Amino acid sequence: MQAYKVSKIVEYMKELLEDDMFLCSIVIEGEISNFRRHTSGHLYFSLKDEAAALRCVFFKGDALNLTFMPKDGDYVQIYGRIAVYKKAGDVQFVGELMETVGRGKIYNDLEVLKTTLYEEGIFDNSRPMPKYPDRIAIVTSPTGAAIRDIIDTIRRRNSLMEIVLVPTLVQGDDAPMDIACSIEIANVESGADILIVGRGGGSAEDLWAFNTEIVARAVFGSSIPVISAVGHEIDVTICDFAADLRVATPTAAAEMATPLLADMRGQLSYCLEEMRGAVNDVVNREITKIRMQRSILAGKLDVLEKISPAAVLKRGFVLATDSHGKVIQLGEGLQAGQKIALQFADTKREAEIV
Repeated sequence: MQAYKVSKIVEYMKELLEDDMFLCSIVIEGEISNFRRHTSGHLYFSLKDEAAALRCVFFKGDALNLTFMPKDGDYVQIYGRIAVYKKAGDVQFVGELMETVGRGKIYNDLEVLKTTLYEEGIFDNSRPMPKYPDRIAIVTSPTGAAIRDIIDTIRRRNSLMEIVLVPTLVQGDDAPMDIACSIEIANVESGADILIVGRGGGSAEDLWAFNTEIVARAVFGSSIPVISAVGHEIDVTICDFAADLRVATPTAAAEMATPLLADMRGQLSYCLEEMRGAVNDVVNREITKIRMQRSILAGKLDVLEKISPAAVLKRGFVLATDSHGKVIQLGEGLQAGQKIALQFADTKREAEIV
């Protein structure tokens, strides 16, 4: 078969579509998404319904004639034509006139879902992130730029951190269920302290899996605190609302989740010094307490020594006992001829009552 240059095929597509009588002058309707106003004055956006999306452009001259500024979620009718942007091979709709006919169904359905989940408390997660995690799990595509950025950032900040990748689809019809299942797997098998869920940037359609109810409920039900990092800073999804923490980009999520190793070492050194100080304080208090108790005990022993029978006898007193060894306290009752014992400080003598 003959091989054709890319330019030849794109040129054929361009002629085929732009010369079509039906496509060169037509009115289409749909919901605006990914609206962007370029510094040149051109307007770029997608027009979509439940089943498909079409790239659109309003060049500056026609954009200046619009009576309103379009925005995401507007449901509009546009008069214009199909064209092929030869340099990129893209099919796009070149608009000339536009009027709004309300808010789109996709936008309205999203707002209804947000309200429902909010009223159920699905957006109430606010668990604190562990300050010093041992392991971080990541639910994202294994082939995208996001995972490389996350891993590079974690490794740069802390080479000792354990990383568990739970691969998942991040766009397409099967992505919502796959993301929810991967979140569950991370909870059951990863043993992680923090879970990052997200992907790199893209169009609203690319990020739509993170705007689904099943993903929001999976994030809310996670036993591991979740950081949502979907798209770029301007992108906000339902996943962000359901997570414990939302950050602008996957790289920011890695920075938020990962403590600097140098900081951890510094904190460890500080804690060790604090422990040494605390132990020394306890030991010193115990030594002081023991010394005080020994001093008190010595005082009591001195008192006891002074009032002991031996000390009393040394002061000239005599201890008298009868023949049964009973101490004689009173002279009354003693009889003449009764034998008694006299205990002196240095000796013991017998005596007789006369």
